[in-house]
Amino acid sequence: MNEGRQPAHLRFALSRPGRDTVSGMNPVEISLALVVRQERLLLQRRDPAAAVLPGRWEFPGGKVEAGESPLVALQRELREEMGLECLRIEAFEPVAFAYPDRSVRLHPFGVETLGWPCTSLAWGWFRPAETLRLSCPEANALLMPLLARLCGSRT
Repeated sequence: MNEGRQPAHLRFALSRPGRDTVSGMNPVEISLALVVRQERLLLQRRDPAAAVLPGRWEFPGGKVEAGESPLVALQRELREEMGLECLRIEAFEPVAFAYPDRSVRLHPFGVETLGWPCTSLAWGWFRPAETLRLSCPEANALLMPLLARLCGSRT
């Protein structure tokens, strides 16, 4: 990718362990569950009172805690936040994204789950193209080609 063409506040790159070469910051490690059913993706809406990205639609998952692997964080977050257990998990290439105030490294996982979400937050199933109309974290744009492939479509 030609970083020279990207706005400074929307830089991203394929991720490598350690300090983020795009922003120079130590990234926040985040595990994401890409749960697909009937060519639709599971997203949940963050609490409107959340300190970070309030009210945004996002993939289930969350911050990787100290001493925790991205896989273990994914399983913990799905169980704690949505009451879901993983039946099958496929890891994809991590990606890094720099917001103006922080850098994140997203660890996306294709996940097959058992049951339905059990959470007080709003949630729903969306086609990849529908997610473009939702207020989602900017970093999610990096995942669009993967999402289209997982859902069996080009939109």
